[in-house]
Amino acid sequence: MNILIYYQKINLFYVSMWLKIFYNNTIMRFILFLLLFSPLLASAQITDNFSDGDFSHNPLWTGDTTEFTVNTSQQLQLNNTTAGASYLSTASANSFLDNTEWHFYIKQSFSPSSSNYARVYLASDKANLEGPLNGYYLQFGETGNLDAVELYRQTGLTSTSVARGNNSAIALSFAIGIKVTRDTIGNWNLYVDAAGGTIYALQASGNDKTFSTSNYFGISTVYSASNATKFYFDDFYNGAIILDVNAPIIVSSTVISDTKVDILFNEHVDITTSQTVNNYSANNSLNNPVNVFRDSINFGLVHLTFANQFISELKNTLTITNVRDLSGNGISNINIDFIYLFISTAAFNDLVINEILFDPKIGGVDFIEIYNRSSKIIDLRSITVSQYDTVNNVLTGVSGISKTRRLIFPKEYLVLSENGNAVKSQYNSYNPNGFLDLSILPSMNIESGTICLATGTTIIDLLKYNEDMHFPLLNETKGISLERINFERITLDRSNWHSAAEAVGFATPAYQNSQYQNPSKTDNILEIIPEIFSPDEDGMND
Repeated sequence: MNILIYYQKINLFYVSMWLKIFYNNTIMRFILFLLLFSPLLASAQITDNFSDGDFSHNPLWTGDTTEFTVNTSQQLQLNNTTAGASYLSTASANSFLDNTEWHFYIKQSFSPSSSNYARVYLASDKANLEGPLNGYYLQFGETGNLDAVELYRQTGLTSTSVARGNNSAIALSFAIGIKVTRDTIGNWNLYVDAAGGTIYALQASGNDKTFSTSNYFGISTVYSASNATKFYFDDFYNGAIILDVNAPIIVSSTVISDTKVDILFNEHVDITTSQTVNNYSANNSLNNPVNVFRDSINFGLVHLTFANQFISELKNTLTITNVRDLSGNGISNINIDFIYLFISTAAFNDLVINEILFDPKIGGVDFIEIYNRSSKIIDLRSITVSQYDTVNNVLTGVSGISKTRRLIFPKEYLVLSENGNAVKSQYNSYNPNGFLDLSILPSMNIESGTICLATGTTIIDLLKYNEDMHFPLLNETKGISLERINFERITLDRSNWHSAAEAVGFATPAYQNSQYQNPSKTDNILEIIPEIFSPDEDGMND
């Protein structure tokens, strides 16, 4: 008996020593923690981007399930036919609200109001989001035209504002990204990306710690019949606050003028480091900018101004270092290139009409091909295409070529039409990027007409065409374009135009014409007039 007690004491001694070593070892305690709690940590979040095409599992959403669908863009979309109210909810990621983050995408393709709005419930003690409950929600829509994203606490049926975003930010249809965080003492932060991405800007803060737990997360919608399919949701996250440990990434560089360039980052950057001129340096003797300031609205956008002018068409390399995001993560010697292009005003015959199709095939469309015969880079926002009234000498049926910046470079071909894809489907398309669709192309009569390129009321080029300009031996001209022969000869010269060759498919949209003649060789061209002759000595076309 005494021997047994002795061995028991020895065993207890070694066990106690092992436990003491184990629990005094920080690493071992951490491993034990991970082994015990990692399954809980891994599951303590909700993420759903609906890429699986449903909302019936991973996670399971319940509620008015027949009134929602996952659309072809893999977004959760309201899908009803009559006016009403619909909701979906899912179990909360974590029952505690401390140190929690929510983010998601929401779109409402109508102007919201007090009778057409969405709510996203960040926390609720009830699965049914249409009755009394305790929790917090964001509302997207209200009476009047000051609609803002607003965070509310709901107690039973009573709602109390906690934080309100910018007035009128969602007064019209919108598609935005949202992020909300709450810390351990009830501080709430509301962030919005007005472009629908994840470059969030802080819009509002508030404090409320009335409720500290949650059972459900979800959405609710109130709508008229005309808006019963116009609510969209995507990319839900509900879980622990995601810590930013990544340095900012340069998204793009945009040249503003011959001394200014804008740099866009993928997140907001710190005002001090982003406005330090020594953190930016460019080659080609540009050196450091003389002025740098972070945009007052988009904190991910930085404006740089240099003392020396950029040289047109020369590639510059900008090196950025030590610029930090709002979490303190810094960039280290990242390069981005930018090129300044000197944009010139188009003068007479800088741009010329080079090919036209005014009698298209069945299923086809008219087109006008223009060509930049100058050495200039021209912005087509300043150019119009129209008909020309030769009696009153005025432009008619005027259409702007482009509402946004569209440059045409020297020796570039560009086809204007109402449906470039239709043109490419019927003819060879060696330059698929050389097409620009216009909402309205000036009408082109089959028998005859005029086409004019202009800037304001100043004519750049003018063509008077007639179906008789086609090669006279053709039995059929439908679907056959008229091509310019020589860029250096005037556009109004009828002999400078010819039907496109059969060998190329009767049109050459956006590339060199089949009837093209090198301007340097025009002096050696033998021209036979008339094209059709009968050497029978009858005095007619001999």
